[in-house]
Amino acid sequence: MSPMLTKLSVSNLAILENVDVTFKKGFTVLTGGTGAGKSLVIDSLSLLLAERASSELIRAGEDKAVIQGTFEVDSPRLSAVLTELGVPSNPDGLLIERTISKTKNSIKANGMSLTLSDLSKIARHLADIHNQLDFAKILNPENYLSMIDGFSLDLVTPYLDSYKEALAAYRSAKADYEKLLEEKRKIEEDRDFLEFQKKELDAFDLKEGEEEEIEKEIALLKNKDAIYSLSVEAKEILSSDAIDRLYDLSKSLDKLSSYQPQFKDYEEKIRDHYFELDDLASRLKKEFGALDYDPKSLDELEERLVSLSSLKRKYRKSIPELIEYHARLSSMLGKGEDLEGAILDAKKSKDEARAKAIKKGAELTLVRKRIASSIEKELCKNLSDLLLRSRFEVKFEERKDEDDSYLLENGVDQIEFLIETNVGEGLRSLYKTVSGGEASRVMLAFKAVFLKANRVATAVFDEIDSGLSGEEAMAVARKIAELSLFTQVIAITHLPQMASKADHQYLISKSEEGGRTRTSIKELDLNERIEEIAHLISGGKVTEKQTEYAKEMLLGK
Repeated sequence: MSPMLTKLSVSNLAILENVDVTFKKGFTVLTGGTGAGKSLVIDSLSLLLAERASSELIRAGEDKAVIQGTFEVDSPRLSAVLTELGVPSNPDGLLIERTISKTKNSIKANGMSLTLSDLSKIARHLADIHNQLDFAKILNPENYLSMIDGFSLDLVTPYLDSYKEALAAYRSAKADYEKLLEEKRKIEEDRDFLEFQKKELDAFDLKEGEEEEIEKEIALLKNKDAIYSLSVEAKEILSSDAIDRLYDLSKSLDKLSSYQPQFKDYEEKIRDHYFELDDLASRLKKEFGALDYDPKSLDELEERLVSLSSLKRKYRKSIPELIEYHARLSSMLGKGEDLEGAILDAKKSKDEARAKAIKKGAELTLVRKRIASSIEKELCKNLSDLLLRSRFEVKFEERKDEDDSYLLENGVDQIEFLIETNVGEGLRSLYKTVSGGEASRVMLAFKAVFLKANRVATAVFDEIDSGLSGEEAMAVARKIAELSLFTQVIAITHLPQMASKADHQYLISKSEEGGRTRTSIKELDLNERIEEIAHLISGGKVTEKQTEYAKEMLLGK
């Protein structure tokens, strides 16, 4: 058993001041005069099914409007959604409440606050409300594929998911392949320039820290006069007999210590310092001798520094960055050759991924064609039941696999709904063919197919019989009564044929009290139904004959 609407309570929604309605299984019709508030009842249900709310619906003089609906919960799908959203269970079913105020609106399910998006997830398992936009939907070829899939979503979903996964894998592999191609194209396009840059940097033979070393040498060379003068002075001192005199002093102290022992320590220390200083003097002489102040060196170093500065400006990089760029150039120019193998591998992966996506698309097409065949049979039966001598066909367009436009987001299929409404005219596009007088019956034929296939809990029809009369109206009434065998049906009607086929009938009427208009809803008993159907037949004053006919229609259903 599917979820079913059991109760609707509305307060302060336009002329619905305080209305409570208990709904039952089967087929229920709502009848009443124009402007009595029948459409407001449908609007109330729409709000419970996640329609956007407007504060303009609030009854004049009131701060808020409240709509409550209670539904039976006997559906695994619905239960799973409620559990996912954290909606608490309730032994009385699912109570949805919408409060519309001029400042803030709220949505609750069994007392738990929800967003409009959350309510949408729940609503799709509760009811389907027919409106004029539904016919526009079946006249739009862009919707046909989703309608086919929606007919048997459980069957289609695994195949559709598999196709989408394969399509995503193909697009990823294609992107990888194209990236490698672009990389190779760019390298080849710039190869001459890159090779020129590499040769230029090769010639410079750049080294880390080279600039700093050159600057130090230049600073040294620029002070060569001072260095030379000081070195000459130092060499003169080293060439004097100062150190030799220190040695002579050591000898004298050594002799003196033989007479005066306290001079022995002095003699030893002076002797040690003599040998240390003598060694230092020898090393300094070598250092001074090694000093080379070739004037050309300074010129060469300054020229190198200027060249390095020019190179940095040209490339807009520092020396470390140029060394890194030089290494990258070598890698890029070498990679150009290595990319060939990677490109071949990437192309193979791309082609294999595309072939898999096409295969998954073909599998999805086969499933859709089986579903389309079932729809065709069911729809043709419904059209016949509705006194339309029509043929219907789901046409799968033969598409050529020429480029990636073949792989669409939801498969490889493009379909069209074809219908023949007059024998001998041939099949034509549905959106070009159906006339106004046939529209409601064609719409009902579609609804019957999809409501049954998707086990919709409650179906609501707002004057789907508009513009019909006689046998056509009775055919529509019979078809809706047939629908009510597997789903709860609530319909607004002005036709006696529809009212007579219903299991339950509610009269919606309005009255004026205290200068305000109020709507009331009442379930009719048998005699009241006969009277109301007779009124629908007459359109005005009821005759005895019309009452008898109404009784015959109702009891003979």
